[in-house]
Amino acid sequence: MYIEIMDLIRKCDPRRVAFTVGTLLGGLIAMVPAAEAADEAAIERLIQTNECAGCDLHEADLRRLDLSGANLVGADLEGANFYYANLDGAQLQDANLIDVNLGYASLRGAFLDGSDMRYAIFDHTDLTGTSMIKTDLRESYIDQPILISTILNGSDLRDTLFFDADFSQASLCGVLTWAGTEYRQGCNVTVPDEIDDIYRR
Repeated sequence: MYIEIMDLIRKCDPRRVAFTVGTLLGGLIAMVPAAEAADEAAIERLIQTNECAGCDLHEADLRRLDLSGANLVGADLEGANFYYANLDGAQLQDANLIDVNLGYASLRGAFLDGSDMRYAIFDHTDLTGTSMIKTDLRESYIDQPILISTILNGSDLRDTLFFDADFSQASLCGVLTWAGTEYRQGCNVTVPDEIDDIYRR
């Protein structure tokens, strides 16, 4: 094929060159599998029943939807868009939430324990009372979130980008920080009686 194309170019027949190159490129493109979007039936099921545990919802457009209390345990939501969505009380444990957009979303009292949230966007996201125990947040983007009573115990925050993020009211016991050290804020450490007695004197 290469020799044929070069021969056509040398003979300066632009129409035949264009046809041959176009045919070749068309064949190559046809060999590349097309990217599949989220299962439309799964999206409809979620909207109608507020339940889609384990569903394929990757790259789903879920902007501004009221998904409060939704059961999405173990769902594949990679690349999903939750911009301005209401996820209050939603169950997202062990879900694939890689590269999701949670900009201006509300997740008050939601459960995200064990979920994979690498590269996720938290822009003005309300995480009040949200449980994010052992959540993978590496390389996520966190800008001005609400973190009142947020439980992040055991989560991985290495290489995470923070902008105006106040973690002072969050529980951070065992969190891995950007430096790879384990944080202790919020840990309930039992103090031996003999030491406790000294401080009470």
